[in-house]
Amino acid sequence: SGGGGSSSSSSRSSVGSPSAPAPARAADDDESLPPKRPPPKQQLALRPAPPPGPPPAPLPRPALAPAPLEEDERADGSSARPEARTSKRQAVLYRKDVECGLQVMDFGHLQTPEECDMMVADVPECGRFFMFSQSHPDWKCRCCAPDAENEGPKTPNWAVYQVQTLGAAKEKPEPGPGGGGGKEKYKVVVHSKRHECDEQAFNFGYAATPAKCDALVAGKAECGAHFMFSKDHPDWACRCCTRDGADDGPASVNWDVFVVQATLPENRRARPPVGVTDPLVNLPIAEGPRPKWLVKDDGLVIDGRANPEMGGGILILQAVLMDASKGWGKKQGFRPRWLRAILAANRAHARKYGHALILRGKPTQPQLTPWQVKQCGKKSPDQCTTDNERENFNWEKHLMLAEYLHSPQNFSHVMMLDADAAFIQQDHNTLKLISDILDGKGKDLFLTDEDWLKYGEGRINGGLILAKNTPFTRGLFLDTFDAHVLGPVPLKKGRIGVETLVCSSNEQICLNDLWKGGKGAHFAEHTMLAGGTKWNHGAESGGFDEPGVEILHFMGGAKGTADKVLCDGSRDVTGEGPTGYGCKT
Repeated sequence: SGGGGSSSSSSRSSVGSPSAPAPARAADDDESLPPKRPPPKQQLALRPAPPPGPPPAPLPRPALAPAPLEEDERADGSSARPEARTSKRQAVLYRKDVECGLQVMDFGHLQTPEECDMMVADVPECGRFFMFSQSHPDWKCRCCAPDAENEGPKTPNWAVYQVQTLGAAKEKPEPGPGGGGGKEKYKVVVHSKRHECDEQAFNFGYAATPAKCDALVAGKAECGAHFMFSKDHPDWACRCCTRDGADDGPASVNWDVFVVQATLPENRRARPPVGVTDPLVNLPIAEGPRPKWLVKDDGLVIDGRANPEMGGGILILQAVLMDASKGWGKKQGFRPRWLRAILAANRAHARKYGHALILRGKPTQPQLTPWQVKQCGKKSPDQCTTDNERENFNWEKHLMLAEYLHSPQNFSHVMMLDADAAFIQQDHNTLKLISDILDGKGKDLFLTDEDWLKYGEGRINGGLILAKNTPFTRGLFLDTFDAHVLGPVPLKKGRIGVETLVCSSNEQICLNDLWKGGKGAHFAEHTMLAGGTKWNHGAESGGFDEPGVEILHFMGGAKGTADKVLCDGSRDVTGEGPTGYGCKT
């Protein structure tokens, strides 16, 4: 899915280097088995303090369970768990003012021991006893492990009860699609195996089976037509997806996404799946004919050059790749305001000073290299891709530099700028300043360090690279990307003259190794390292209102502040105001 441009095949192999090995996507290896349930001793709850002290800490969940969306109790204090069956028998007290010797599962806040009785009866991991506090039901219903009803600590306000309800899961057939227990047996329909919802709407708490979860989801207006459930760990809770949140969720070996079988109103029925989506959806791509010189599926944001047909000028590259976290956007078209603000600021700078700006929205396929596939072993291809996503997305930057330095447009300079970095000085031409510095020092490559950090001086940050179009830079990024494809196997006799080059980690480490690794005449003599405080300033330490800062880099947790700084700060650098693409809410 990374093809486009003038060629239908866009392999993640070297640009202009047919001899380099082409990486292959991982084969369908056997997927690893889900982990076994931890022994009950790992699930002991903390002993609750008697009133007026706090209730006990919740029992630990298995490590792979996602964090709950909300509390088990609704805002009005009522239970958000499924309504328990009406008990025909009164709860039978076994021992007073004691706890279980060993607890297995926490069922959340239930109002009566009779409700707790029937929840416990459905769970085979529980024994035939449970602990419950009638004076503090908010301490939750907790079942004892088999043969663990005795020897528990003495604690006022707790009591151990004997289960009176027969296991409903054993004595009744699963309800039909309507959830009402009709003769028609419930049949699960899996929408996405070994995945979670992309976006969850509601957490119902414990449900014993997919059928019970199905019935709960059908009755909740906030839910869409899908839910996620773990058959191996039903205690991880029944969770419904939003209407658009069933697809593209994270891979997870113990979760599946199911289709609701109960009848739903029209406004909640499943929508057709999102097909092949424009990777540049809701990005500020220019209208009009697509320039022929663009590579793959890249999109032109602005071409501010006076005579584009004559070629030359400075080109700015930014890769906006949707990752597993969905932080950069979703297939349905959502783009966060912080990202839009950054792109709008960069478009304004390119327009004003006659540069071209393009975006790449889809990584080159296949993403995985042969050594990464081998390293993943029996992991699924999806999991292997996710595990290597961050590094491969960063290597896409070097591939783009190599591609556009070889463009028939013959750009004078090509700049790679991380998509979370913005030009913030719109009153002068930042790129002209940098290119003049390069010419003055007789260098081909402009890099910046992280000197705004305590120990960052001299350490290259890979988020800003300005390459003058020379034989050195055209060869350099072919070499580094070839070395990435080879991984632990050294690249021999690179184009820039380096005898052996190994780039088996991220691209930033590769550049630092070239800079500090004794490559002298082959790399350092062509390269200059400038201070990041001025040219590539980490936004976590401020910098927007400092006149000496040219580019502000919103790395990591600072991303979410970019729109507040660029749109709502002391000045608007997007050039469009509060209703423009970048700043509108």
